[in-house]
Amino acid sequence: MKRWIVIIPLGILILAGVFGAVHYFKERSITLISPKRGPIVEAVYGLGKVKAEKQFEIKLGVISTVERIFAKEGDHVEKGAPLIEFQTGTLFRAPFEGTITWVGFQQNETVGPQVSVMKLEDLSQWYIEVALEQQGAMRVKRGQAVRVSFESLRGELTKGVVQSIFPREGEFLVHVKLEELPAQVLPGMTADVAIEVSEKSDALLIPVSSITNGRVLVEREGKRIPVQLHIGTVDGTWAEVLDDALLVSDQIVVHRKK
Repeated sequence: MKRWIVIIPLGILILAGVFGAVHYFKERSITLISPKRGPIVEAVYGLGKVKAEKQFEIKLGVISTVERIFAKEGDHVEKGAPLIEFQTGTLFRAPFEGTITWVGFQQNETVGPQVSVMKLEDLSQWYIEVALEQQGAMRVKRGQAVRVSFESLRGELTKGVVQSIFPREGEFLVHVKLEELPAQVLPGMTADVAIEVSEKSDALLIPVSSITNGRVLVEREGKRIPVQLHIGTVDGTWAEVLDDALLVSDQIVVHRKK
């Protein structure tokens, strides 16, 4: 009996210690942030692909045989330089200065009609093509500002502007004209694109990470209570609060990333 008397208080102490430790580490994993006022920009996001503005693709209308090839893949050619000649006597020349990015046939091979034989691209002038879903495309207009980043160059942002938006075979495509691109970027590479569709200069802002199903947990008068909010513009990091459910003195509970 005395043994149980000793064990029970000891078990209670252990459980209390465990709960205390859990509470301690739980508290250390959160931070309290006050709502703030400031500007916020809402953006439509998409994955874009770099494309050359000038492209020249050689195709034939009839069957013919390659007589001579004057340039290979990777060659930089001047405007007017010979590219490829066929046994029919047809000679193709470069309509502009650029780089050969595709050669599909070799000398003496037979080429069918409408088959791509060679491709020339101007690698000095590029744009970004972005495919958007309908909801995002409806908010995009020509002239809107754009931010572009590449996965391997996360520290660098390239600015641009929406040049056009149009449908193609069930897709909604946006062409973005860039101010400049890093020298190492080539056509075919992908980029994260953010098209700025709206902006507010003075909004009540809270961290997006604090919101769960439209609610936040706030510390108010020494207590933590859930508050339902009406959320407006979201920029990925901050969210705009449209109603007056938050008080100036509220502290928002935010869980830190592990």
